[in-house]
Amino acid sequence: MDTSKAGFEFPAYTIAVEKAKIAEFAAAVSLKDNLSEIAPIYCDEEAAKKDGYRGIPAPPTFMTSFFFWTGGGLAEIVQTLGMDIGKLLHSEEEYEYLGQIYAGDVITRKMKVAEIYQRGKKGRPGMSAYVVVLETQLSNQRGEMVGKVRSLMIER
Repeated sequence: MDTSKAGFEFPAYTIAVEKAKIAEFAAAVSLKDNLSEIAPIYCDEEAAKKDGYRGIPAPPTFMTSFFFWTGGGLAEIVQTLGMDIGKLLHSEEEYEYLGQIYAGDVITRKMKVAEIYQRGKKGRPGMSAYVVVLETQLSNQRGEMVGKVRSLMIER
């Protein structure tokens, strides 16, 4: 673990939000095998508009996907921080919703390493772990911040 990377800012990445990706994500988080089993607002624009949305909305935790689908994804993070992927655990995720993400939006992800610290019993093998806190800001094509994500990863 390269603790000197605290404060490091990853390059900004931009990605277009596709209808199919929203539907796939909604199916995955609802544990559905068939897209016809998910809430219609996530795959049918008319159903979404009928429910008051301006288009197909992204599900609430969809913001996590930008962590994996932009730049080099998890591999880039692991490599940059010198982490051992075999010892990596996802600890927690915290969201701040500032606006709705819709199919067709173009999202820019800006992510930085907010903190790296060690917890547990230092100097005792297997009794401590490094905690990496990543903070991500997501903005749409109009420059509006639509969300913030705080992710904790642990290298045991």
